[in-house]
Amino acid sequence: ITLRDEFYSAKPHQKSSSVTAVLVTFGGTDQNNITMFALSQIIDICDKNSIKIYIVCGSGYLFKEQLNNYLSQLQYKNIELTFASGVISKIMEQAQIAISSNGRTVYELADMNIPAIVVSHHERESTHSFAKLENGFINLGVYKDICNTDILQKTFAKLVDDASYRELLFLNTKKYNFRDNKQKIVKMILGLLG
Repeated sequence: ITLRDEFYSAKPHQKSSSVTAVLVTFGGTDQNNITMFALSQIIDICDKNSIKIYIVCGSGYLFKEQLNNYLSQLQYKNIELTFASGVISKIMEQAQIAISSNGRTVYELADMNIPAIVVSHHERESTHSFAKLENGFINLGVYKDICNTDILQKTFAKLVDDASYRELLFLNTKKYNFRDNKQKIVKMILGLLG
């Protein structure tokens, strides 16, 4: 995997003793609106613990009006919403944990040493095998299988409350650094062209 250029100047997390911010991000279009589902599951916990919520949606996000209406009705206002995904590395520098889909973002989170709860949009996405506990991720499976449960809420509460569990996941992400991969690939290609 190679990282997008914005990550080359981003600072990965060192150990953090508490959770002050969470990133919620589900890709360009988020066809299932998992963003809204995740937000509804974590809002009370974030309010109780004064955790800032960063929401990053792609420019093709299909539910902007619905999300904006929901946010405007919330009592809790420590929430930042952006549709500019090119700034996600700077937001990752602020967030100790994340809730994400099972795509490229999980590699970026690993590189930034951020444990995350992962929900796949569909069966095909769930076949991506990187998002697992030994790599620092709690994989909840496919959205349609959890959308009528409170598993995301319970998992998030555990991640916020249980510092040793969070540290274990954090340490599992620490073994990853994808920053040299682009140079390695260019070197290999040039070697083959030799």
